[in-house]
Amino acid sequence: MGGVNSETPSATPALRTDRVRLAVLMAPKPGLSFEEFDRYWLDVHAKVFSSIAIAQRNLLKYEQFHLDTNYEGIIAAQTLAKSKTRFRGIAIFEATSLDKIFEIFQDEEYLRVVVPDELNFFDHENAQILAGPFATIIDKL
Repeated sequence: MGGVNSETPSATPALRTDRVRLAVLMAPKPGLSFEEFDRYWLDVHAKVFSSIAIAQRNLLKYEQFHLDTNYEGIIAAQTLAKSKTRFRGIAIFEATSLDKIFEIFQDEEYLRVVVPDELNFFDHENAQILAGPFATIIDKL
């Protein structure tokens, strides 16, 4: 089912077939500072999104990855990647199927409650979406 955990380090990694993740590379609304975007997404929007019934019903996990601007200089000094990104975080949705995740985005309550809140901080036009299965290679929970 899952990938490698700390008890089976020699096992061959496998993509999970019981779960899928959708990642949204988050771009701030034009004119919003990084700090305003970051605080709103975590302090306000997380509560709005997680309060809707279909999100609670369909998701196994919802995570926010927040960019830390204090690391930009360290990253720039490395050889891993040289281009700066316009994205300021990643929203990660996990469910038993991609259909379960897309049901959320088509739900009446999501459209009525969440989308108007997204317009306060999030630039839909410049977001990127990735979806697929995942394998856990190292997990030291």
